[in-house]
Amino acid sequence: MAFTSELISTLKQELRASNITYARIAQALGLSESSIKRLFSEGDMSLSRFDAICGLLGMDISQLAQKATEQRRHVLQLTEAQEKTLVGEDKLLLVATHLLYGWNFEQVLAAYEIDRFEGQHYLTTLDRLGIIELLPENRFRMTLSPEFQWRKDGPIQQFFERELQSEYFNSSFTRDGELRLVVNGWLSRHSLNAFHENIFRLKKEFEIAKDNDRHVPVEDRKGTTLVIAIRPWTLEIFSRYARPV
Repeated sequence: MAFTSELISTLKQELRASNITYARIAQALGLSESSIKRLFSEGDMSLSRFDAICGLLGMDISQLAQKATEQRRHVLQLTEAQEKTLVGEDKLLLVATHLLYGWNFEQVLAAYEIDRFEGQHYLTTLDRLGIIELLPENRFRMTLSPEFQWRKDGPIQQFFERELQSEYFNSSFTRDGELRLVVNGWLSRHSLNAFHENIFRLKKEFEIAKDNDRHVPVEDRKGTTLVIAIRPWTLEIFSRYARPV
């Protein structure tokens, strides 16, 4: 019932944004305008009527449900204390990041040495931290916005940067699925800015691929990290001989 109310609220917002009136809906559904108003006020609407009204918006009910779900996800950033709690316990951080990747509770238990009682404890902790909304039977709803980001130079970012330096780059990048490219040259500010834009586009492509692959079984996916960096830089053994500018 609660989600039905959210669907109706989201539907109203979409109708207002598209300037679709109750009169137009009434005409499309073959009902009186007062009947349409009553449907919305009482929240008693059949799936077929939901679908018909969504049709006026050029969407289906699943797309409406997705919009309603996205509106629930509003947390853009955690507090420093919340991030410290996550990095303070390895398994809690493991569970949190994998839920962010789109895993469910059973998939986490199957892949890692975490027993059910432990896992439930971590779900409860994440609910208390406001990262998820815990539902019955170990289900959950993420509360983080699609635009969510870790705090800049916060506990999580510092943790991953340490691991990046010590663990991620400790590789020859020659195994299956690995690739490392390093190119050097002298670029103008204009060219640097253009590369920045291209890098942001590539980041977006990675996010799209990640979302598209959520339906692929976990065993057919690999945890993957893309690191892209660019900056004006010269080897110290060269720069020590540079003439003052």
